[in-house]
Amino acid sequence: MNINDYLKYSANIRKGNRLFIVSIDGSGWEGALSQGRNMEEARMMAREVIYDYIEGLVEFKKRIPVPAVIDDGSRFIVDVGYDTALKIMLRNTMTDLMVRPSELARRLDVSNQRLNSIMSFRKTTGLNALADCFNALGKPLCITV
Repeated sequence: MNINDYLKYSANIRKGNRLFIVSIDGSGWEGALSQGRNMEEARMMAREVIYDYIEGLVEFKKRIPVPAVIDDGSRFIVDVGYDTALKIMLRNTMTDLMVRPSELARRLDVSNQRLNSIMSFRKTTGLNALADCFNALGKPLCITV
């Protein structure tokens, strides 16, 4: 997995009858929809719909798909940040290895509450904590330049 694959998302924002409609591009992102009263609110909702959709996939133990980024000037590009991209990669690794959060918490010797805080998409998490999670899964985090 490459972090760049999960770092940016593109959102199609189009004007409806009364609202601006937001949809996230890419296979597996069908249904990732939101709306805003104006363009500024629609852009804010683009980030929120990504987080909401990811949280729904996690709840149903589904893999988080790689977004299709269409950067042709007609789309709004959402950069979710490195810690969120790493958390997506971590969740996908856990899904692939069939490791439940409670098992990862046990391997890390932390409470389930602490692990939930580390893995929350709406909170910033330090790189060391995320690296510890990957290590506990037997998939050491590797950063290259």
